[in-house]
Amino acid sequence: MGKSMRISDLITPASIAVRVHIDDKSHALRFTAKALGARSGVPPERIREALAAREALGSTGIGRGVAVPHVCLPGLDRPYAFLCSLAKPIGFDSIDGERVDLVCAVITPAASQSGASESLANLAAISRLLRDKDRASAMRKAVKAADIYDVIVKQAENAGQPAS
Repeated sequence: MGKSMRISDLITPASIAVRVHIDDKSHALRFTAKALGARSGVPPERIREALAAREALGSTGIGRGVAVPHVCLPGLDRPYAFLCSLAKPIGFDSIDGERVDLVCAVITPAASQSGASESLANLAAISRLLRDKDRASAMRKAVKAADIYDVIVKQAENAGQPAS
């Protein structure tokens, strides 16, 4: 698969939900686990439990209204991501104390050292995208998944990556 997937391949229009009504962090983990399960074939409850266990180690709320819950799981053929904007911000125990309204859950294969570096590269790319003030603002204003995907494609182009 190479070094890391293009962010526009990892997050596609089919893996984006817009203005979702989520009550709290637990609900966000259930919602994203269900979506990731549908895409990956992994039972959603297994994903939710793994994400919750990761959250117990420390919040994945990375600041500026963004959370990137993530976990490595055995048996995956590739990484999967699911991004959603929330209708209203929720508490996520973020490092800056801000409430979260952009959540991108990521599951990656539990593998060798090279798999770990690929996972870190994907997480870093997602974090950079979501923490960019202008891009995050555009995602928050989006009314369709395609609008958010357009922001992601522009990010890939600006980073010198092919968009598709």
